[in-house]
Amino acid sequence: MKITRGVRSVVALALAAALVGVWPGVAAAASEVAFRIEDNRITESSGLVRDTAGNRFWTLNDEGSTVYALSTSGRVIGSFSFRAQTVDPEAIAMLDNRLYVADIGDNNEERDQIAVYYFDNPSPAGAAVTYKSWDFRYADGPHNAETLLVSSDGRLFVVTKGSKGAVYAAPRDLVTAGVNVLTKVGKAPKQVTDGIFLKGDKQIALLTKTSVEVVDAKSYDKIASAPMTEQPQPESLTYDLDGEQLLVGSEGDNSKVLSIPVPAAEDKETTPPTPKPPAPKPSASPSATPSVSETPADSEDVEPSADEESDTGSDRAGTYFALGLAAVVATVAGAVVGLVRRA
Repeated sequence: MKITRGVRSVVALALAAALVGVWPGVAAAASEVAFRIEDNRITESSGLVRDTAGNRFWTLNDEGSTVYALSTSGRVIGSFSFRAQTVDPEAIAMLDNRLYVADIGDNNEERDQIAVYYFDNPSPAGAAVTYKSWDFRYADGPHNAETLLVSSDGRLFVVTKGSKGAVYAAPRDLVTAGVNVLTKVGKAPKQVTDGIFLKGDKQIALLTKTSVEVVDAKSYDKIASAPMTEQPQPESLTYDLDGEQLLVGSEGDNSKVLSIPVPAAEDKETTPPTPKPPAPKPSASPSATPSVSETPADSEDVEPSADEESDTGSDRAGTYFALGLAAVVATVAGAVVGLVRRA
């Protein structure tokens, strides 16, 4: 069988990538399946939130006005419905005993108003309940959104979903008898589908179609990122009940909810400063003997300690190891190409 040059290259690169991929410390941290949502009433789960007091989770489809309670294994343990004509409910959030349902989807960007419904002490008893709500509009015109953020002091934020996403803040004092105006306060990644404030409200985790992004809660600058390639259509993000891991859900039948670590900023390697040459010593003079106070405490004539020498050696060893690994990968890849070429 004739093997083309392109095939040889692919084989070599695949082997090299596999070798690097299995090397300790190189591969990304793997996610785990926390549970599956197998109930056939939930096929387009577009939001997920933990309810620590009830030891459960809440979710909803992106249509209708029914909210489902899930056990820690993903089983539906109850629901409630509310008598409202929703348009496109896309997000759910919870603070203390208050559950929020955000009807903020607007694919055609044509809605004059959007709404957030809220329920105090929600119960999964299956009853139809009354609701309270706030109406909103954007100061700069309609936007599509799927993300509602609620800070620990109860302020609401909406993150839009376009190719140029943005964060919009609601007024601190909301009115139920009129329309509240959402004001743009910062930028956001594109295609954001859900998000939450992290502990302390200093950072926000945002879910996109391809990643989980952690941004600063004031500047909205990106702090950390992790790829999200294992979900077919990532739509929901929340903490687990312990508040240690993030849970990422997807739309679809029999959808799985993944557990992943909170992305953290990588430590940047720092290059040690180049040591300065020792300062010239003054010539000895019988009439001028330096006192102790004239000798600086951080004198550059001090010999490095054993620990400092060990650290330097370790840095060199790490560098040599990395270079050696690269050489091994290149050698193996070359050998494979040679073997395939002779095949």
